[in-house]
Amino acid sequence: MSLFLLVIGVMKLRDINWREKAAASFLHFLITLVFAAGVAAVIFLVWFPAPLDQMMGGQKLFYLVLVCDLILGPLLSLVIFNSKKSRRELTLDYLLIGGVQMAGLIYGVSVVAESRPAYVVFVKDRFEVVAAMELDPADFKDVKEVRFRSLPWYGPVLVAAESPISSSERSELLFSALAGKDIQLMPKYYRPFESQIEGVRSRALPISLLNERKPGEGALIKDAISQLKKDEAALRWLPVKHSFGFWVALIDYETGRPLTYLPIDPY
Repeated sequence: MSLFLLVIGVMKLRDINWREKAAASFLHFLITLVFAAGVAAVIFLVWFPAPLDQMMGGQKLFYLVLVCDLILGPLLSLVIFNSKKSRRELTLDYLLIGGVQMAGLIYGVSVVAESRPAYVVFVKDRFEVVAAMELDPADFKDVKEVRFRSLPWYGPVLVAAESPISSSERSELLFSALAGKDIQLMPKYYRPFESQIEGVRSRALPISLLNERKPGEGALIKDAISQLKKDEAALRWLPVKHSFGFWVALIDYETGRPLTYLPIDPY
């Protein structure tokens, strides 16, 4: 009996037009690739500009979404395509597949969007990269600066956190920090970065100190400075804290603005 079923199965496989199926699957792959390229442009050019994609794990999240989508659609297309089916049957099949793919893509992109760096905040003596998911929407109600009353969608915004003056607010902030919610997660303390440039410059450290602390990273530091096309004397650095640890920001001493980020833990 089992031999009979095996023979029947082999005969059915021989009747399948694998060339047509492969062509349909390849076409589906190309269409999916076009959509994926559009999504990649948004993620890597807007939400996770380099090297924040590496720092915040944007690459890994996107590749996971991409691989699932590129495999799922074409594979299903290889299974269901049959030129003997009516136009209506094929249309319904592909509408179903497209719906499954789109649902997976939307879910994946929403996860990436929640993980995107919304703000790069200067706090006392360092920069803090704050992801969108780390900010409570309720905290935007008390924001004084109009520009900071909602999450940005066009890349991470460079801001500075201004410590409160009143003793009551300082006490509130202290207890909040002890509970795990420090000033960088409170948009009401965000101020335009330009208002704290002198604070950045006074805290910024010379490149020579970074070389002393991390002698094994000399080549990486030198290469980064070379790409910036700036003299070392015009640069400084500060630690950058993010969800997965610490990096280093190379800073233009004149403007106080970060020019690039290096995967170096300064501690």
